[in-house]
Amino acid sequence: MESQLTRQMIETKYGRIFQGENGLVYFYMRDNMSVSGADAKQMVRDVCSLDESGKVRLVIVPGANKDLSFEAQRYFSIAPGFSRMALVIENRVQAEIGQFLVAMMRLLHSPYELKLFHELHKAEAWLLS
Repeated sequence: MESQLTRQMIETKYGRIFQGENGLVYFYMRDNMSVSGADAKQMVRDVCSLDESGKVRLVIVPGANKDLSFEAQRYFSIAPGFSRMALVIENRVQAEIGQFLVAMMRLLHSPYELKLFHELHKAEAWLLS
């Protein structure tokens, strides 16, 4: 994150959210937290407040030890305002959860695409393509 020049940044109880000079929105989530449906809705509002285009391109760095309620997973899968999301995963558990979210999004006919990446620069390149 330090290498990214930022336009705006907000600190939330969920983590740090900022928009880079490249137009992408970055969400570095805190470790050790549970996310309810209400939390998910607030996260989406916070992210969309940085880019009101209705086509947010979002990089998510999830951190460790997340517990996402089913309601939160479902809301993230259909949330309005996004065009693409990239999840930068760091371990096998995050990869499994990410694959589950990708499958859920397909099932719910999500309006945007989510892809998993192991490297931030590859996630950025995909979002910017």
